[in-house]
Amino acid sequence: MLFNSFPFLIFFAAFLLAYRLAPRRARIPLLLAASLLFYSLWIPAYVLLLIFEIGVNWLLLRAIARGPRPRIALAASITFTLSLLAYFKYAAFLVASVSPLMERLLGSHPVLSEILLPLGISFYSFNILGLAIDTARGREGEPPRLAHYALFIVFFPHLIAGPILRGRDFLPQLAQGERMTPGRTRRGLWLLASGIGKKMILGDFVLAPFVTDVFTSPGVASAPVHWLALYSFAFQIYFDFAGYTDMARGLACLLGYELPVNFIEPYLSRSPAEFWRRWHITLSSWLRDYLYVPLGGNRRGRVRTYVNLLATMLLGGLWHGAGWNFLVWGGLHGLLLVVHRAFAGRSAAAEAPLSWRDAPKVVVCFHAVILPWVFFRADSFADATAFLAGLFTGGLGEPWPALQTLAVAACFGLHGLERYARPRLARLRAALGDGPIGGLVEGLAFGTLVALAIAASGTGAEFIYFQF
Repeated sequence: MLFNSFPFLIFFAAFLLAYRLAPRRARIPLLLAASLLFYSLWIPAYVLLLIFEIGVNWLLLRAIARGPRPRIALAASITFTLSLLAYFKYAAFLVASVSPLMERLLGSHPVLSEILLPLGISFYSFNILGLAIDTARGREGEPPRLAHYALFIVFFPHLIAGPILRGRDFLPQLAQGERMTPGRTRRGLWLLASGIGKKMILGDFVLAPFVTDVFTSPGVASAPVHWLALYSFAFQIYFDFAGYTDMARGLACLLGYELPVNFIEPYLSRSPAEFWRRWHITLSSWLRDYLYVPLGGNRRGRVRTYVNLLATMLLGGLWHGAGWNFLVWGGLHGLLLVVHRAFAGRSAAAEAPLSWRDAPKVVVCFHAVILPWVFFRADSFADATAFLAGLFTGGLGEPWPALQTLAVAACFGLHGLERYARPRLARLRAALGDGPIGGLVEGLAFGTLVALAIAASGTGAEFIYFQF
């Protein structure tokens, strides 16, 4: 079920009513059962695989924390989890990659039947691995009981497409129990409405049709149309994924829990390093802590730092999808980080406040990070190169489509307003308080946004990151 669909609305409304009426001691088992049911509605057999993976890794986690050979238990957990991920996500890609060579050498090529990817396996695998590694490093306390560990993995708001959780993000909340306060409920509703608006109005209705038309026939339209399609996709994937995250965080708030922030206006970044501190934050921080730093980070000289950056981003690209396009996408971002490190040095962790003087840096960084999106969106490497050619050699035969130009300009404006409007809206909500006037204003705003989303998009399209 998609979060932006009527079946999910019915599912969640019924569950939320039962959840809030249930005794507190029954809420964890009820939430765990609902999460497994939610997952099983796609391919029921895969819920058995998920349960099996949870059971094995929970036993290994206990061995990591309490056993006589924690390193062996950690190696077993990493090997087991990555083996499942590699088989389901990369086996077909590897077979397809070696088939031409095998056919040339042996006169035949291997055949592998189609493998359906378990939903969310990339995300929940990283949850499992992060907790196991942190436990081995002594950064987590006692292993959670099985029900809490299972819910840490399968909590349905984040199960399919994150945010990627650390144990310290969520396990203490489960141990303390949910907190359903009026303020958290209101914030949950606002996050839910914000996500619906980003996804259904902006991502699906305003941007997706134009993107699909141009990327389906790359190289055919004029250069301005190609640029407009690239800008449109840059905002489509942002509003789609940030919208999903807002919805996931909103659903969690309504259930009494908090999920981490995953996006902070990434297209207002002044450098590639800042972009990755603001885009898909839980993934970029995971790659930094569990891949880049263990590889040596920036502690072993300039050349080794560049190699580590490039290797981290190549593997990050491969995490997104089993295909050469994703490897190229990750490699290009790795090169951007290397070039930035070489010329700008190590960036400070805390960025100075954004000002109008930063506009040239923002413009350059924006174009540097969106050009690789071509490989992310194109159906094949050939389509990606044709699209890139269209950007620079497509000519000026067609005018810019006026409505789409206005839509993209509005997206630029809305993205810029996000940074400045959020604290002001928070102060406004605080000023309105919990009284009848505040409730009426919030109710009207929330209802209007949801109604616009339903009118604009009807039934929702799948989230882009569900494929990962």
